[in-house]
Amino acid sequence: MRKMIMLLVVAALGVWRLWPLPEAVIPPGQALPAAQAPAALRFALLKTGAATTLEAMVVAGGSLFRPTAIGHVAVLVEHPAGRFLFDSGLGTAIDTQFDTEMAFWAKPIFAYRQVRPAVQQLREAGVAAPDRIFLSHAHWDHASALGDFPQAEVWVPDAERDTALHGRPPAFLPSQFSSPTLRWHPFRFDGPAVAGFPASLDLFGDGSVVLLPLPGHTAGSTGLLLSLADGRRYFFVGDTVWNHRGIDQPAPKFSISSLIVDADRDATWQAVLALRGLRDANPGLQIIPAHDSSVHDTLGYFPEYVTAAAR
Repeated sequence: MRKMIMLLVVAALGVWRLWPLPEAVIPPGQALPAAQAPAALRFALLKTGAATTLEAMVVAGGSLFRPTAIGHVAVLVEHPAGRFLFDSGLGTAIDTQFDTEMAFWAKPIFAYRQVRPAVQQLREAGVAAPDRIFLSHAHWDHASALGDFPQAEVWVPDAERDTALHGRPPAFLPSQFSSPTLRWHPFRFDGPAVAGFPASLDLFGDGSVVLLPLPGHTAGSTGLLLSLADGRRYFFVGDTVWNHRGIDQPAPKFSISSLIVDADRDATWQAVLALRGLRDANPGLQIIPAHDSSVHDTLGYFPEYVTAAAR
């Protein structure tokens, strides 16, 4: 595995020179609007799997010697007016999906371990399965567990559903979308612009749970902005970046990784820069990549919830 990584890094250096990114010009961010978040709003991360790789594999300029932990999470959001999952994580059928459909050359790169499907964790805790799942995007490690929740509607933008239904490995695994009982619910961002994003979808009408478009990694990539009653704000950004260093530096993904997984590399880079500008304009905002365990660990995992502090 280490030899394969080193070969990829050497190849990436050549690709980087042939296909450089534009200059990192961070656009000025805008302040997020106020939200009327209910005190009962809370969320929890369900860790459904793990992996370890070198930092250089997940962010440009990362260390070839520093390992980094990768998490596969689903986010359970509970609002007085409804509850849902944001991403589904690795599901009960992941081993079969991965073994039979993943491209052979990609298996060592995307290997995972310690699978604990969200449906199992919820069942063990006596928590009812939600009736809606929103996907940050439909790649295999985010959509694996859709079949574990046959009662749930799967909310994605029209462009993401169309991409998923025509997608191929290694990014998409067709069996995850082949069930005739899969309950697609395509949606549009039909709400107003928010802090530089051209449109939005406010799920409960109080500004506490807002979906925002983040196209680039996939055509319909979506971010989830949560605002707790104590003023803390969290922005789940899917795979726009894989590691917090992507925002901090800012820096794109490792170039070979980006070639494999980013549908539009330039648009993804512009989304990264926009996220950095947004954070600069909103210093209390915590940006949460979908796979950065160093960030996830600070929030804790289900059955622990992140809740508003008592006033």
